[in-house]
Amino acid sequence: MMLRTRILSITLILLFVLPLTGCWNRRELNTLAIVGIVGVDLDKNGIKSTFEIIKPEKPGKGGEKGEAPVKYIQTNGKTLMDTYRSAPLRFDRRMFYSHTKAFLFSEEIAQNGLATHLDQILRDHEMRLTMHLVIVKDDSVSDIMGIASGVNTIPSNYLEDLIKQYKIHSKSVDSKIIDFLKAYLDKGKNPVVTVLRKVRKNKTGSKDEEYELTPEGSAVFLKDRLVGFLDGQETRGYNLVIGKVVSGIVTFPIPNSNGNASIEILKADSKNDVEITDNDIKIKVKINMVGMLDEQTTSLQDKDMIEIVAILEQAAAEAINKEVEHTLLKVQTEYHSDIFGFGQIVHRKYPHEWKIIQDNWDELFSHAAIEVESQTKITKTGKSTFPAKE
Repeated sequence: MMLRTRILSITLILLFVLPLTGCWNRRELNTLAIVGIVGVDLDKNGIKSTFEIIKPEKPGKGGEKGEAPVKYIQTNGKTLMDTYRSAPLRFDRRMFYSHTKAFLFSEEIAQNGLATHLDQILRDHEMRLTMHLVIVKDDSVSDIMGIASGVNTIPSNYLEDLIKQYKIHSKSVDSKIIDFLKAYLDKGKNPVVTVLRKVRKNKTGSKDEEYELTPEGSAVFLKDRLVGFLDGQETRGYNLVIGKVVSGIVTFPIPNSNGNASIEILKADSKNDVEITDNDIKIKVKINMVGMLDEQTTSLQDKDMIEIVAILEQAAAEAINKEVEHTLLKVQTEYHSDIFGFGQIVHRKYPHEWKIIQDNWDELFSHAAIEVESQTKITKTGKSTFPAKE
């Protein structure tokens, strides 16, 4: 009896332990194709996906041979999953997406709606929702994939490093798939997405790549459909409103002179509000910026440093006001899309009214009055108090 009990106990233990082993579903590295980027274009019968496959070679080996460190394959299908499963028909390894840096979609696909194509990414256990989401402007996605004009020779790494530079200039955005889905599913705010363009490089003394990429600007969405673009300056205005400016340079004319001044943004924050009175809606934006005087191309005669700083602070505040007002008016009048999240403020502040107006908020936003107030404080002047030019 005891023997039978022991045998039964051992059998049960084995049945419970075997499914817990960490190697039951293992896939060896030499059987996988690590995907760096996925690009999606429209095709006559559906969509065309382009996959960047990183070569499993030692760093520098491909460069020594003059070969690219990546390979590309293309497949067609009616859905993203359809194109994924077509890949093994043309490639000798199984695609692995856990290290994918970004998904790139063409302008045409974004205009028709992105939500349909993001459904597969949301469901797939290998896909990370923190992947960069990018809209390619003026070119097909397949045309810009493969360009890596930076120090990093792997295009997917070059692209990711390029996007992350937004913290330095604030003239672009770093959008993730999860950010898009949150804004799309939440009433009161519409998505803004990273833009990528191919630009011809200026010729220098040495023979270089013909093209380079730039993420300057951003893509404006209404729900999940692309409705337009902001340029770099307008995108910084957007970042100022939502309080996501980390750094950047504000350049403006110095009053009563022929020169200009540049202030480096050290800190910037915003306070946004919405006031509803009867049928009138007013949007209020207040921006506070702290900066350092980086450049002054002319002097202000007969004024001491305290007066000069006060003049520059006022001029900088006026420049920021114009930048923000221009961005708000453009988004209101051209795109009719609340990308700033003012609707969320209304939801919190006026919950009863929000239930009535939420379905028409974007249209109401496009007719709201705007009030922008900016304040600038210069706390540093660098190594020199006065300009080099007297």
